Formats: sequence, structure tokens, C-alpha cells
Amino acid sequence: MKKEYKLLMSGLLSTAVLLSGCSKEEEAPITTTSNTPASEKGDVSDIQAKVKPVEFSLYVNYDWYTSPTWLERPQGKWITDNLKVKVEPVQSNGAAAQKLNAMIVSGNLPDVIVLDRGKDFERLQSAGKLVALDPYLEKYPEFVKTIGEETLNMLRSSDGKLYQIPNWYISGNNGNGNGAYLVEKKIYKALGSPKLETWEDLEAYLKLVKEKYPSIVPLDFGEVRDGADVQMLGMLYSGADNDRTPAFISPGAGQVFGVPSGNELISVYKDPAFKDAALFSSKLFRESLTSKDLFVQTRDQVLEKLKKGKIAVFGAYDSVVEGIGREANNQLKAVDPEDGYDVIWPVHKSSVDKNKVFPSGYNTLGWNVNVITTAAKDPEAIFSYMNWATSPEGQQVLFFGPQGLFYDKVENGVPIPNEAYIKRDPKKYDELKIGEYNWYGNTSYVDTAKAAREKLLPTEAQDWTTLAQANVSFKTSKNMTEFSNLDPAPNSEEGIILQRLKDQYRQVVPKILFAKSDEEVNTLIAQADQEATRLGYDKVLKWKTAKWQENLNRINNK
Repeated sequence: MKKEYKLLMSGLLSTAVLLSGCSKEEEAPITTTSNTPASEKGDVSDIQAKVKPVEFSLYVNYDWYTSPTWLERPQGKWITDNLKVKVEPVQSNGAAAQKLNAMIVSGNLPDVIVLDRGKDFERLQSAGKLVALDPYLEKYPEFVKTIGEETLNMLRSSDGKLYQIPNWYISGNNGNGNGAYLVEKKIYKALGSPKLETWEDLEAYLKLVKEKYPSIVPLDFGEVRDGADVQMLGMLYSGADNDRTPAFISPGAGQVFGVPSGNELISVYKDPAFKDAALFSSKLFRESLTSKDLFVQTRDQVLEKLKKGKIAVFGAYDSVVEGIGREANNQLKAVDPEDGYDVIWPVHKSSVDKNKVFPSGYNTLGWNVNVITTAAKDPEAIFSYMNWATSPEGQQVLFFGPQGLFYDKVENGVPIPNEAYIKRDPKKYDELKIGEYNWYGNTSYVDTAKAAREKLLPTEAQDWTTLAQANVSFKTSKNMTEFSNLDPAPNSEEGIILQRLKDQYRQVVPKILFAKSDEEVNTLIAQADQEATRLGYDKVLKWKTAKWQENLNRINNK
């Protein structure tokens, strides 16, 4: 065994021992064979053997995201030591759009950018700043096999070339999603654990919280997305009528900003469900049942409140993921085993079918994409790493950590949990941030493997996020693949109109939610509808409808 790998595994195993609370003597013996990755045993897998040494910069184009260090992550250090690949993060510093624009204007682009499909991607591609991946597909056939040719074809640009590497794409039949409502357990129990299913139930419970716990925020939501997507309105909209989901009313990149009605998309302002959600949201503000900081709080500020149990009910598009719901739940449980957050079925109007409420939407194309820019000195080397990273083998390291840390062997693609994982301290486990830098998420593999892993564990050791997804959030997620690629080019007539509509939406939603009466809400929506029509919303909706119908024809092979 190489000296550096011995040192690496020694450090990681020591960490695992600390997390599990076991002594060295209490650990199950780990043999060299089960412990050592293929690269150390001389039987390197074909896909790993293709990875070329490379160091590249990575920029994640989101205000809310702050990248942790690479080498301090167990998976990062293993990759650098064994694959000779190192990632240097470039931070957005809370101003992603400005940062990206400055990099484009200056010509000082990072090697890789993670961003939403849509306008920013189109801007980079049309400017000739991206590397086409087609020359690598024959040399790395695993890539097409893993992701699927149909998915990759959906990601091709108008010139017929492929520039995008999807993240959290779905190659199987099952969907996924992370949108859900969380309830603070101790508060809920102390208040009698009342029914929380309808909007009426929710409002009654929030009033009780306000009365009994004046220092607690009764209802709070995730940060505003893309400068305009208010998660409060989106989450409540999903429960305002059957088959609604936040993407229908969001003007952000990769969203729909149109509501299906027959074979066409109509204005969000004409949708009765939008009006109902707006009225209920405004009412909750008037009754001081939600956070006054809703429009300005950052993701970190939200997480801090959650970790202190300062939010009685919380809703967000990604509330059950590792860095939000699970981290907060585990933090509270570390202090008091009876505390934490429970995931509930999404609340809805009493007239709505509970099985047709979708706070999440999934797309077989995935969440977002990676692009390799022309600034990269060796784009093929970067692609060779991404080809490995998105494979089941790469996902085992990036999502579950290096072999020998929390699993010693893999059976049928499933990392078998060892004693260190079973007896882990959840709070300290979260602090390792295993799963970070996995911008090549293979949803079908990860979801299947982690579900199988949890079945091998005693109840008390099962992962909070996995259970939340299996029990609620995956079941309340809508397949949105047919609504892919509905972002017009930014410099097109429709793209320019859409930006104006987004600016309008950004201004009108706070006014609606802070309205003093229902009458004012109705007036503001009517005025917004008229203004949107004047700006050219009908033209955008016509363009989006045509793209939607094209997608349906492609999906149905017509």
C-alpha cells in the first residue's frame, strides 16, 4: 500500500471511530482486501483507469451555495490521492449573477460551471465559450450508457452538439424530490399533536404556536430563489389545487412560468390556484404567523433558526436534504433525543386531493448541469473524471464516502454499512459533508443504493433524509420532464420579454403578500395581469406552449 493511502485511511478510520463512539479495540477487524480501493490492489476498474490527472476550477452559479474545501472532505482527499484529480472551488459570495457576468465580460472563466439549464447556459454556448462533448462520447461509452442516450439528446443544443453534463438525472422509472413541510417535534407534541392536513388545520396550529411560544417563528420557508421565486408562495400554491407544483408560477431559469390548461399554457395571474395561494399567504403575513424576514433571509440564516428549533413549521423545495432538514434534525437530537423535525404530508386546501399535491417536481434531465468552458487547458481530462464520477463506482465515493470509512465492501452495488456507520454520531457525520462536490448525481443509482442500505440498519441508525424521501417527498413529486427547455434565448424577443416579466414578478409578489386586505390582493393580481399582458406575456406563453408540445411529441415518439 502506498504511504499516502495508509495515512489517508488511518485518518479517515480514526474519524469513523470518533463518530461511532467506539474504541479502536471495539472496531470490527478490517481486512486489507475489503479496505483497499481498486487503485491500490492493482485491479483498477476500466472506468477508473480512464481518469486522467487534472486540477480544475469549479464555479457553482447560486447565491445560496458556499463550497466547502476539497481536501478536507474525505471523498475529495481520496479522489486526489487515488485519481490525481483536484477541484478548486470559486465562490459566488452571495452574488452569483454578478459574479458570472463579471467572469464572462472579463474573459476570466473558470474551467467548469454548474448552472441551471436555460438563459445563462444559452448565453455561454452562443458566445462560443463552451466545449462540445461529442468527441469524447465514443472513447468514453460508459457516459452514454450511464445517463441514457434519450436524456443526452434532450440536452443537445440547437447546433446538434452536446455541451451539458446533467446532475441528478433519472435513468429509471422512479422520480425524486425534496420539497416538504417539517414540524418541530417537541413543540408539536406539547401542543397536543393536532391534525395538520389542510390549510385550516395549519392556520389553527400556527395561532396556537404564536400564543404559547411567542419567541418561535410559527411558519417559515426557504430562501428566495433566483431573485424572484418566493418559496412560501410556491409551497402553498402546490396545495391550492390538484396537480399544481411551484415551477408553474416561478419565472426563474429552468421553470415554466405558465399553467397548463388543456393544450396550452396560461398566465399565472389568471390561475385561480395562484390567487388562492396569494390570498392565504397574505393572510398569514397579516396575522403575523410567518417570518417578517422571508424576503431577505439567507439559506444559512434559515438553517441556523432550524438548528435551534426556532421554527415550528418549515416548508422548502429542498427541506429534507442533508444540509437543511437532516442537519437541523440531527443537531436538535444531539441535544435532546426527543427533539428534532418530523416530515408531514404537504398541507392543502380541504377540496384538494392529498395525492395530487406536488411541492416537488422532478425531471429525468436532472436538476442542473455542468459545462466545461474553453478556459480549461485539458477538457478531456475533466470529462474523464466526470465520466467516472457519474458512474455507480464514482457515486459510491462521492455520495457514500471512500470505502473503508463507513462501509468495507460493496454488494450488488450497495455499500454495506459497517459498525462505524451504524454507531455514527449523526451531527458529526453531517460535519464531514460527505456528498458535497457531487455535481454529477446519478439519481437512480443513489436512491436505489441508499434505500437498500437503510434496510440493512436497525431503526435507530436509519438515515433521516432517506426515510423522509421514501415516506413523503418522493411520493409528492411531479414528473416535469415534458416542461424541459422552456427558457427562450436571453437576447431573443421572448427572452427579453421574459426578463421584464421576471422583474415585474419580483416586485409584485412582495406587494401581494404584504397587502392589508384580500381586496388589495385581488386588485394587485388584476393589475399584474394587465401589466404582464402589456409587456408581452401572451407572446412568451405562445412560445413556451409550442416548446411544451414539441417535448410531448418527442416523449411520445410522434
